[in-house]
Parts: sequence; structure tokens; C-alpha cells
Amino acid sequence: MTLLDPADAPIGPATVELGPWQRRLANFHRIAGGFMILKGLLHWGTLFGLDGTDFFKEAVEAQSSVVFFAIVDLAAGVALWLGSPWGASLWFMTVAAQLIADVAYIEHSAVMVLLSIVEILLVAVYVLLRFRAHSEKHSR
Repeated sequence: MTLLDPADAPIGPATVELGPWQRRLANFHRIAGGFMILKGLLHWGTLFGLDGTDFFKEAVEAQSSVVFFAIVDLAAGVALWLGSPWGASLWFMTVAAQLIADVAYIEHSAVMVLLSIVEILLVAVYVLLRFRAHSEKHSR
């Protein structure tokens, strides 16, 4: 079957050819996005008191930090999951803000510090994958 009009050609993910490193990067976006969605939901759990603490008895700085990350982590996670071009930028800004919050508010739980360490490792893996995918794309 021959297509007479190029406008009738199929579009979408099935028509895009990805190299192996580009495919790995796309899959990694899903992994990092899932992690950020989980982290955002943990912050929402803190807002609703699911972790056993009374949110309203916390310091104002800690409350604002939890609210900020409850929103931004979910936004970055969904953007990464969907492969949005700005998802990684939002993710980097969120990680930087989380590191600043960890330094400024030492009373964060050990879980949040551990999640921040995992985030740093994920960013390092992302940079490596992005570099490899970029060099693969330009070597064709």
C-alpha cells in the first residue's frame, strides 16, 4: 500500500527510531519519574499525618518545605514519566532545592536524607545516560 499524501503517514512513538542509549534514557525517565512521584506522595502523607506526626505542630519552615515538595516532586515526576522536554530541568531544580532544604533543616527525617542521596545517584546516572544518548544521536 502506497501513501499518496505524506500527511497521511503515521506519527507517534512507533515511527521514531531510537538508538539503544536513547531507549535506555527514555526508560530511565520513567524510573526517575516513578521515584519522584513516590517521593511526592510521601510528602502528601506527611501533610495528612499518615507518618504519625502532627503537621501543624511543626515549624513554619518545615511546613512550607513539605508543602513545596509535595507539589514540585509530583510535577517533576509526572513530567519525567511523560518524557516532557522540561521534566529533567524541573527535576534538577527540585533536587537542588531538596539538598538546600536538607542542609538548612537538619531535623528532616532519615528517610528524606536517604531519598536525597538516592536522588543524587539518579542525577549522576541521568547525566551519564544523557551524554551517551547525545553522542549516539550525533554519531549517526
